[in-house]
Amino acid sequence: MANQTTIKFDQIVGDIKRRKFMPIYLLEGDETFYIDEITRTLEQEVLKPEEKSFNQTIAYGKDISPLEIKMAAKRYPMMSEYQLIIIKEAQNISDIELLEDYVENPSATTILVLCYKGKKVDKRKKVGKLFGKYTHFTAERLRDYEITPWIETYFRSMKRAIDIKAVQLIADYLGNDLSKIANEVDKLLINVKEDVAVIGVTHIEQNIGVSKDYNIFELQKAIGQKNFNKSIQITHYFASNTKQHSIIPLIANLYSYFSKVYTYHTIKSKPRKDIASTLGVNEFFLDDYKQASENYLPLMIEQIFAFLKYYDLRSKGVDDAGTDDGQLMIELVVKILRIAEIPHQLKLV
Repeated sequence: MANQTTIKFDQIVGDIKRRKFMPIYLLEGDETFYIDEITRTLEQEVLKPEEKSFNQTIAYGKDISPLEIKMAAKRYPMMSEYQLIIIKEAQNISDIELLEDYVENPSATTILVLCYKGKKVDKRKKVGKLFGKYTHFTAERLRDYEITPWIETYFRSMKRAIDIKAVQLIADYLGNDLSKIANEVDKLLINVKEDVAVIGVTHIEQNIGVSKDYNIFELQKAIGQKNFNKSIQITHYFASNTKQHSIIPLIANLYSYFSKVYTYHTIKSKPRKDIASTLGVNEFFLDDYKQASENYLPLMIEQIFAFLKYYDLRSKGVDDAGTDDGQLMIELVVKILRIAEIPHQLKLV
C-alpha cells in the first residue's frame, strides 16, 4: 500500500505545478525532505524570475513576529498576481496563535508558507483547526520497509535505472533520511553518465563512499548465512573505521534486519509477492531471509533483540566504563553468531 505522506505530497506538488495555489501552506513534521521540496516547488512556480525582487520574502521564525508576518501578508503584490512569503524554521515563531485572525481571513493575493520543521501545530487549538482549511501537511518519516521503494521511485523520477542490490545498499548505508539520500543520489547522477544503462553496486561504491564488500548489507547477509569468518572480517573493518561506521546505526540496522527475519517466520507460508510486500523488500532477497529464518528461530531472535538493547545501552554509557565502540561491535556480532551455533535439536526447545 502506498505511503499516505507520499501520496499527499505528490498531490500538493501536482496542484502547485498546475498553479492551483492555496493562500496558506503549513508544512510540519520530521521529514524535512518533503517540506523543502514543496517549498522549492512554490519558489519555482508562483513567481516569474523578474517578479521575485518585489514579491518574494524569505524570513526565519526566530527573526519575525506574528504581527510582522500579518503586515507583510496584507501587502499587495507589485506587478504580479501574487506575492510569496516563506517563513523558514516557523517552529521558532513565538505565539503562533496570534496568526489566528489572519488565518481566518487570508489575503487572496498572498501565498504564505510556514515551514514548521520537527514539530507539529496543536490541532486541538483554534489556530490548528484554522490551518486545516488550507494546506496543512504533516511530513512523517518513512518506515524502514518504505525506503527501498522510495529510492526506486526517486531514480525513476530522474529517468535513470538502478540495480536492486544497489538500491538495497543505499538504503542500508544511508538509513531513512530522505534529504540525505536525495543529496547523495543527486551527486551520484551527476557523476554517472547518462549512457550508463543501469546504475549498479560499483557506482555506489565509487560515488557514495560505501564499500561493496564492507557494508551493513553484506554484514547482515553474512550473519544470516552463519558465515562466521566473513561476519567478523566486516565487523573488524567497521571497528577500525568507527567514524564512518558508528555502532548506533549498526544496531538499528541489525534490529530492522532481524525484525524482518522474525516476521518471515509468521508469514512464510504466504505467496512470495505477499511476503516481499510485508517485509518491504524486493522478491530478489527473499531467499536470503528464508535462509536466515532457518538459522535463527523466533526464540533465538528474541535473545538477539535483548543483545541489541544491551549493547545499545552500553554504547550510550549505561553500565559501561567506556569500552571502545569497535570492541562493542565485535562482542555483539560474536554473541549473535554464537546463538546460531546452538544445535538444531535444542533450537526447538
